Amino acid sequence: MIKRDLVFIDLETTGLRIDHEITEIGWLRVDPKTLEILESENIKIKPTNLELADKKALEITNYSEENWSDAISIEEAMKIFISRNQGCVLVGYNFFYDWAWLYRTLNQLGAANPPFYYHKLDVLSMAYILLKDLPNIENFSLNNICDFFNIKRENAHNAFYDAKFTFEIYKKLL
Repeated sequence: MIKRDLVFIDLETTGLRIDHEITEIGWLRVDPKTLEILESENIKIKPTNLELADKKALEITNYSEENWSDAISIEEAMKIFISRNQGCVLVGYNFFYDWAWLYRTLNQLGAANPPFYYHKLDVLSMAYILLKDLPNIENFSLNNICDFFNIKRENAHNAFYDAKFTFEIYKKLL
């Protein structure tokens, strides 16, 4: 595991229900020893059932036809993501939420076994273990932990930037 690149990932969706879709995937592939960013990308994904979307979710993620004019299909997005990150350790903030979406999507696209290393890292869990006894931590939201570490969270709910904030928190926790 320690010889595999880390991929800090975040997803945005059209809502929280099972019939909602991924609209954005952002990631940074990082060398596990030097923490050098090797590659990063943000892909906007064209939803196929926009009529089922939660309006609040679209507002939070700043979704619009204009902002998503260069969006690609979920199939193409997953091909790109897999080709660049196969075998890597996936890392996220509250990662099991994103992993459920990613796993379901890959399964729907015919990937019986996800092509990533089987261990995952959740930075929220790391933060909880290391910071839970501090009196000034009220909750472990990404925003709150960014505030704790004085990480200015611009462009919140943009997949790439949230992956980047997760990486910044990870470095602080180390």
